[in-house]
Amino acid sequence: MQPETLRHLRGAKDLLEEAIEAAAVSIGDAQMQMTRQPYRLLAQIQPIAAPVRAIEEAHLRITDGVYYSIRLGNRLFGMVAGYALDRIEGVARRQ
Repeated sequence: MQPETLRHLRGAKDLLEEAIEAAAVSIGDAQMQMTRQPYRLLAQIQPIAAPVRAIEEAHLRITDGVYYSIRLGNRLFGMVAGYALDRIEGVARRQ
């Protein structure tokens, strides 16, 4: 494989990784803000305020965990793809 092709592939990998990271952070933040709105309203009803807060906390933790998993998977994919490109580059140099 040509060095320029490898450079382009590495650039595309990095760009994709950064885009997924930015999207996951942005979408996660937006979802957290939207999630809080109905809970804020329901928490104003005194008889159900405590359970609403508990459910909200669980909901927010689950949501945070999902976006953390997406970001972690993205980083793992980036590492594996980088390793694969390193191996391809090593083979190309020996030829």
